[in-house]
Amino acid sequence: MSASQAQTPAISPAQSHEDIQKLLRAEIDALKDMLDARFAEIAKLTDQLETIDVSASSAANEEIEAIKRRHAVEITLLHARYASWANGPANGVPSFGRQIEILGESDLFNATWYLNTYPDVSESGMSPREHYVRSGGFEGRNPGPDFDSMSYYVANPDIAATGWPALVHYAAFGKTEGRPLS
Repeated sequence: MSASQAQTPAISPAQSHEDIQKLLRAEIDALKDMLDARFAEIAKLTDQLETIDVSASSAANEEIEAIKRRHAVEITLLHARYASWANGPANGVPSFGRQIEILGESDLFNATWYLNTYPDVSESGMSPREHYVRSGGFEGRNPGPDFDSMSYYVANPDIAATGWPALVHYAAFGKTEGRPLS
């Protein structure tokens, strides 16, 4: 017998088996803890994905509704434009001449900007104000850099439905009524 064998007490097979079982149980417990942590992480990530999905769906639905509102206004403006050309201003809307005067009184109408932005207006033979009153407003053209016709119509769809050019209405009534610009 060697010296190392003489000093090491003999381990019984039952003790060896018990030690192995303890090690395996400890390893199993550690693996269970890791697995529980991963399940918790997966649950958290799943919740985050569901939140993102709901947010994305909500944002997409809002965008679709905004597009529908704008589209409805565009169709209304198309009808208003043709009716205005065929029959003159709608009931309750001032004459073209008076509308042109109202634009002349508004700081938001910029004739130079309008001509530079829409070069086809020069070819129409109409003044910038007349063009805006007769068709430009209904086409969603802006009368100057500080007024967005389509935004005004979308925020106030009743104005489109009654046949008013956006800035003419805003200058005549909308500003004092506190109508939103967008």
